[in-house]
Formats: sequence, C-alpha cells, structure tokens
Amino acid sequence: MGRERRRTGRPDLLARPPCAGEGTAGWTVRVTDPADQLEALVDLRRRGLLTAEEFEWQKAKVLAS
Repeated sequence: MGRERRRTGRPDLLARPPCAGEGTAGWTVRVTDPADQLEALVDLRRRGLLTAEEFEWQKAKVLAS
C-alpha cells in the first residue's frame, strides 16, 4: 500500500528561498532579477517543459512582483 502524494493547486516554478530570519541560518538570501526569471521561463517553454498556459501564468506572476 504505497502512499501517493498529490499537490493541490499549481506548483510555483519560481519559488524563492525563505526570507532571512525565518529559519534560514546559513542560507544565502538572493534577489532574482525579473528579466532573468523571464529568460528562464522562455527557455523552459522552448524546451517544452511548460505549456503555454503555465508559461503565461508564471510570466504574470513575475511581472506582478
């Protein structure tokens, strides 16, 4: 009897590490440039790893931040 884990909602492909002070001892906090995020999304889309819908959803998140 294997346990199957299912995610609810959509995965956040551009997840950022937790903010400093939230149990991040030893972590390096980095700020991601939105242009770099968009380039990464375009690359994922070109390689077929994102659907058009996923690409647009993630792009909207980047542009809104």
